[in-house]
Amino acid sequence: MDNTEIRTIIKNGLKQNHMTQAELASMLGIERATVNRWCVGRAIPKADTFLQVCILLHIRIDSYLYDGDDPLQTQIMKMVTHLDERKRASLLRMLNQLMEMVNETISV
Repeated sequence: MDNTEIRTIIKNGLKQNHMTQAELASMLGIERATVNRWCVGRAIPKADTFLQVCILLHIRIDSYLYDGDDPLQTQIMKMVTHLDERKRASLLRMLNQLMEMVNETISV
């Protein structure tokens, strides 16, 4: 996924949810200018932030990430959308830690 795809996903998500960049920024606890940079393709969010954006904007990203259906990805996305904010944040931290462990193992 490149800057153009991410920009399009976020811009379309904002439009479909009748949400402003400022509203999304407020929900994420970040500057509106940061969201603007994503929307014009000058920057992209970190993976965990992008996942939060997709959750807030009700965007399914599995079709963008994989050519075919990935049952595990689908199951995870379904579970994440039903979690409260505290549990979602905890899950995102665990997934980040898991990815760090995997990356460390691969680089060894």
